[in-house]
Amino acid sequence: MDTDVIILGGGLVGATLALALDVHGVSSTVIDPADPAVTLAPGFDGRASAIASASHRMLDAIGVGAALAGKGCAIRHIRVSDGLEPGALDFIPDADDGALGTMYENKQLRIALFDAATRAQHIDLRMKTRATAVERSAAGVTATLDTGETVRAPLLIAAEGRNSPTREAAGISVARWSYDHSAISGAFHHERSHGDTAYEIFYAAGPFALLPLPDDVQGHRSAIVWTVDAKDGAAMLKLGDRAFLAEAEKRMGGFLGTLSNASARSSYPLGFHHAARITAERLALVGDAAHGIHPIAGQGLNLG
Repeated sequence: MDTDVIILGGGLVGATLALALDVHGVSSTVIDPADPAVTLAPGFDGRASAIASASHRMLDAIGVGAALAGKGCAIRHIRVSDGLEPGALDFIPDADDGALGTMYENKQLRIALFDAATRAQHIDLRMKTRATAVERSAAGVTATLDTGETVRAPLLIAAEGRNSPTREAAGISVARWSYDHSAISGAFHHERSHGDTAYEIFYAAGPFALLPLPDDVQGHRSAIVWTVDAKDGAAMLKLGDRAFLAEAEKRMGGFLGTLSNASARSSYPLGFHHAARITAERLALVGDAAHGIHPIAGQGLNLG
């Protein structure tokens, strides 16, 4: 079977790339071992992503923006502070500039991208499938799947994440370091409206970020990315909801009122990595296979 591009990895970046190619009539076979029944389940990924205005225009152009309508929250104000001390920095766009970005829960992005890729004319989406062997040469790329099928294309895209086995097999070195911190992510409800404001509160242990989400039937909501020392990450996850919300309320000084309805929480190690090169013979790296940065500026997914 022949296609224009083989994409290993059908996550947020891999699926977005496949859809962008589809719009231009470029065919792709997307291969991913994940089971959609798991990755599209409500509790699979509790993180949220800030989608910059330019990235959102791309989602609109590839037909995904309409499916996300009403499911995100515009960021119209960013407030940065040193703890709860006075003298915060406020970033507010001019009236003609529109929002600074839009917050989406990752589960909403995954569903919209998966549905669009499933319907796309030029995408052959192979979930629950692995490439057991990949051969690259000047003549092209041949991938053997665990179904026994063979796929051929002129180009291979590695979108497998920060531990990309394709990048390693290609002998591409990676500069990396750990920040020795973990990010605790989740969401909760709060008594007062966030006013479409994202908060970055800097503490000695690391930044404490509150990111606006759309209200739901239970009230006002925000996502949280709480940076803690790596040695404290496991203990933070063990806190019960009541204790976790009490600790979060202390960090916030109560400015959003009483917190409630904490979601399930996850912990992710924080680090930096950058591939020495992002191309090789018939190969290109994208997303975390190519680079990864600290989430503080919300740029990771936007970097593609």
